[in-house]
Amino acid sequence: MKTFVTLTTVSALITGLSGLALAQTPERQILLDVDYAPRQIVQVEIGDFHFRPGQPAPLHTHDAPVIGYVSKGTIYYQVEGMPAQILKPGDAFYEPVGPKILHFDNASPTEEAVFTDFNLERQGDPFIVFEQPPTAAIDRRAFPTAKFAAVTSTKAQAYAEAIAAGKALTLTDTRPLFGYVAEGAVNLKLTGGAVQKLEQGKSFYVPAGATASLTPTGARAKVISFYIR
Repeated sequence: MKTFVTLTTVSALITGLSGLALAQTPERQILLDVDYAPRQIVQVEIGDFHFRPGQPAPLHTHDAPVIGYVSKGTIYYQVEGMPAQILKPGDAFYEPVGPKILHFDNASPTEEAVFTDFNLERQGDPFIVFEQPPTAAIDRRAFPTAKFAAVTSTKAQAYAEAIAAGKALTLTDTRPLFGYVAEGAVNLKLTGGAVQKLEQGKSFYVPAGATASLTPTGARAKVISFYIR
């Protein structure tokens, strides 16, 4: 029997980098470009996971595509029908709908692994589907879920955005977009909103048509930006 719950562990599928919608520069590097079957996305549910040394992920599947970022440690990943691979800090990942996720395990016997995932959900999609209820605790630290009017999507992209001291990064799109502070800390100002300070390891949401301005609070910062197309 399948068990629907609101926790996840994440696997990854790194794909070819084609059809990029944004220019790649020394300050902006493409990490991920994936296609999937058309879907009406109404929310993005976000989780930050901390895996103990050697902790394995339970066998599971997803009803919603998952994209995300590994910020610490080493992940051993394998999706059903695909070769196994290793994910390291700085890697973006994609977890497809349908096939079993055989492994998304902390590959280190001594070090913690940390990763953050963004679930692109239709109305009523569960966050994860476990074939059997997990027998061990999963340290998931939920970030706020972004909800919006339905958007038809067939693609997701992720970029690493470097911001030097005294510079600002401007993010905007005709669709909702999402971000994660990978290094340093930033001051974030959304259109019409107050300035928010975001430390390393925090996520943020930019509504469709809004503009986000991000400036480092220190010498530099790195932001991972996620787009749905």
